Amino acid sequence: MLSAVVITNNAKDTIGACIDALLKVASDIVIVDSGSNDGTREICETKPVRYFQKEWEGYSANKNYGNAIAIHPYILSIDSDEILSHELIRSINTEFSGTNKLAEAYSLRFVTNFNGKWIKYGSWNPEWHIRIFDKRLIQWELMDVHEALNLQPNHHLKRLNGLVLHFSYPSVESHLKKIEKYTDLFAERNFKAGKKATIIHTLFSPIFTFFSSYVLKLGFLDGAEGWVIAKNNALYTQKKYSKLVSKWKNA
Repeated sequence: MLSAVVITNNAKDTIGACIDALLKVASDIVIVDSGSNDGTREICETKPVRYFQKEWEGYSANKNYGNAIAIHPYILSIDSDEILSHELIRSINTEFSGTNKLAEAYSLRFVTNFNGKWIKYGSWNPEWHIRIFDKRLIQWELMDVHEALNLQPNHHLKRLNGLVLHFSYPSVESHLKKIEKYTDLFAERNFKAGKKATIIHTLFSPIFTFFSSYVLKLGFLDGAEGWVIAKNNALYTQKKYSKLVSKWKNA
């Protein structure tokens, strides 16, 4: 009933634990690797998974590729730096035990590990994402970044108890590196769509982003990490609009 689809690239530090948790809920695990060269493939080949290599075409495209070759109608879509908690494993097994009427999609709660610390406040909390869905009805929309599912108003969405443990940023540098990547993609996508940034976007949005994350959403309770996250989130906002402005100036 449930297949797990994992997109990955150079994730040797987390892919093993990611797969081990998925084996407790899914009888079919599809790994879509976009060119790992750090030992990720070798780890996958020691596990009872189906491993495929596919050049990178974007988050949505690579996920849809995995969904298409998955055996079961329901997809659990997970990145290789995301690990199911014990409580979430129990919730998924109970929901898909065969006795429940299934929803079309399920939302899971994420908690992020930043620089070795679990983040409890700020703009990353609460963080819910739809990661289980019926692939016969729902697919990923083709986008460069921050992919979204084409969920319809008539689809029933349900939340499951437990957490997805997200080991996204092992260091501050890794966060900054992703900011550069995501802001490049944001600027390119919006430029192609004919969208422009205003003075409000470039000057005031970063300020509000920091204030919202650090003060309104209590990011200061996460200590030094809360400060860095709020600062980096503001940097992300500033960079994505500045890069968009630059594209229009150079057009």
